[in-house]
Amino acid sequence: AREVSTLSCQKTLSSAKEMPAKKGTKRQVEAATPVAKKSRADATFEGVAEAIQQAVDIPEVVRTMLLAGLPDGLGTPRDERHELQTGIVSMIGEVVLGVQAKLQEGVDAEATKVGGADGRRAELGGLLAKAEAGLNAAAQDAQALAAAHAAAEATAEAAAAKLAESQEAQRAGDAAMEQAQQSKARLEMGLNVHLHGVVEAEECEHHHQALLPLLQELALDQSLMSALPSVCAKPPSERGAFDAMVLEQLGKTLGEKVAELAMFVGEAAPAAQQRAAAVAEAQAGAEAATASRASAVAALEASTLAEQAAKDAGQSAAAALAALEPEYMAATQARDEKRAALEYFKAYSVGSFELLRDKTSQTVAPTGGA
Repeated sequence: AREVSTLSCQKTLSSAKEMPAKKGTKRQVEAATPVAKKSRADATFEGVAEAIQQAVDIPEVVRTMLLAGLPDGLGTPRDERHELQTGIVSMIGEVVLGVQAKLQEGVDAEATKVGGADGRRAELGGLLAKAEAGLNAAAQDAQALAAAHAAAEATAEAAAAKLAESQEAQRAGDAAMEQAQQSKARLEMGLNVHLHGVVEAEECEHHHQALLPLLQELALDQSLMSALPSVCAKPPSERGAFDAMVLEQLGKTLGEKVAELAMFVGEAAPAAQQRAAAVAEAQAGAEAATASRASAVAALEASTLAEQAAKDAGQSAAAALAALEPEYMAATQARDEKRAALEYFKAYSVGSFELLRDKTSQTVAPTGGA
């Protein structure tokens, strides 16, 4: 487009003023009548004048010159304009279109801001929706995991109770067998070591003393208990048939008691094994239940953290969305205002310019009708 310079505008306006209008036309009569010329300075000219005044990017002196040349240039019908008037109209047209372009740039700039804010709103809205969905899912998971944790806790408590019960049953059931095993071991020691020592050793008093508690447990015949000290006091070479009978009877009694205890232990062994197996099974169950409870606790804690993270994300997105809303509203309002200003400019200023620019002598109302 041609640049509207101060010098070219001055030359055009000066030449236009000096150049007479075309002869033999209706315009020639109207130009000579000040009242008729003034009647055309109506809202149509004002719309174009407003456009020129908005052209702040050209020098003020140029705007003043264009405003001065406005009535002469656009006030003359298109088919009556000479070259210099046509030049003025062209300059004014460039200015009007330039202002329109600036207004359009403003609208586009605000629309870009609105688009950016819209994009951020959509992004934040997506984050908020995702966070809300995550929060709902986390809450459901937490509820399910809380139920699983409660079940695991109950299972662990039941397993611990079962273990304690089986251990108590083992302790009570094995007590008699263990006592019998201990008694059998003491009697075997008495039979194989101390009684043998009494029979064979020259000095057997300490063997005699070791046998006394065992003999008291056996509730032996009093005659045997009374005869034993005198037998032990004699060396083996001095003992008689009675002494040998006492020692033989004692050995027999001890052997029978050992056999009796061995039979009792043997008969009790299967039940003890069953109790031991029950304890082992209960121990394994308790350990498994404890591990399950620990896993349930860890899962519940992780779910709680995930629920809190989703809640924090949702609050953050909601806060960011709320903080963005004033910016979005301001950008939308600015865009709408500039769009309205552009539409007004196009309807009023551009429309007025085009109407005056394209007007011919055939469309001008007769002077007498004004």
